[in-house]
Amino acid sequence: MAFAPAVWLAVQEGLSGDNSSETKPENYFDDFEDEELFKMFHLTRPCINFITDYVSHQMTKTHDTKQTSHSPCGMVMTALDYYANGIVSTKVQNKVGLNPLETPEVIYIVSKVLSGMVSDFVTFPRTRDSRANVANDIKNFCGMPNVLGVVACLHARVRPAHLQPELFRNTLGFLSVMIQIICDCEGNILSVEECCVGSTPQQNIWNTSVIGSQFKRGVHGTNWIIAGSGYKQGCHLLTPVSPANSEPEKRFNSAHAKVLRMMQETITSLKKRFLCLKFFGYAQQDGLDKKGDVMNACCVLHNIAKKFSVPSVVEPGENLETMHPGAQFRDLSIELPLEMAKARDDIIAGYFSVSGATV
Repeated sequence: MAFAPAVWLAVQEGLSGDNSSETKPENYFDDFEDEELFKMFHLTRPCINFITDYVSHQMTKTHDTKQTSHSPCGMVMTALDYYANGIVSTKVQNKVGLNPLETPEVIYIVSKVLSGMVSDFVTFPRTRDSRANVANDIKNFCGMPNVLGVVACLHARVRPAHLQPELFRNTLGFLSVMIQIICDCEGNILSVEECCVGSTPQQNIWNTSVIGSQFKRGVHGTNWIIAGSGYKQGCHLLTPVSPANSEPEKRFNSAHAKVLRMMQETITSLKKRFLCLKFFGYAQQDGLDKKGDVMNACCVLHNIAKKFSVPSVVEPGENLETMHPGAQFRDLSIELPLEMAKARDDIIAGYFSVSGATV
């Protein structure tokens, strides 16, 4: 589950409470039919209405509306157009009365508001019961026990605005910025980290991440996160066996790949629904906050879309995003405890030694 029911109810009650005695301003989205709305913004009307109300509510609380003469609804429409298409169309600019020179600032304001909503809409399971529920769903999905999600990095192409392009060159060879995300077996995003340049080793991001630190401190018990071959086995990351020689190892790798594929589908869905993630334009190392806000905003909107059961934009059989292999990480100064080093072998022996053990 992307966020707790209690959070959802609190959000709904807060919105209805704040608007009960006020006349709502004009809703620009009302002028479009449902089919056209989905075609333009890749979201459904109920989902868009919720986003508009919630962002407007947050802007009113933080006084962000004083920075511009445009209505919150018009600002949300502008930002959603950018997220969905990578540009703001003349049609939307004319609809909301937006000068093209104002567009970047409007997108920045809305993205910052949505990014500030991460703690409400992108939540890692915090209690023993919620962790058990997520782990049980994943075990039913692939047969792998005590797993709370799968980790990878979401990359967006950029054009560096300085003379150091190699800082942005990732392991697939193109220039990008990226954030680390964790999702569950249903594609809900459970965790996002700060934006960084594309050359950053994935393992380094995990080692310095908030969620990685929580696992090291034992906050999430003895559970695991599925990770690709670019990560280091142990320290709560569960990687595939390479090479897989025995049948149990092959069955384990098959289950591992099944969960990893869910991350591929999630990243593919993000980049199809929010085409802005295909290319971010100019970027510089000391100015990644705005890029990170847009990526966080898309993750928040992804989870809200799933909550509203918005139809997928990924066609059946469509090619999925290639997973970034990452640079193999080795730190010889760190020795894993024996129980960590053999934990994967124990899982294989306990759950994949019998044919048909995986789901």
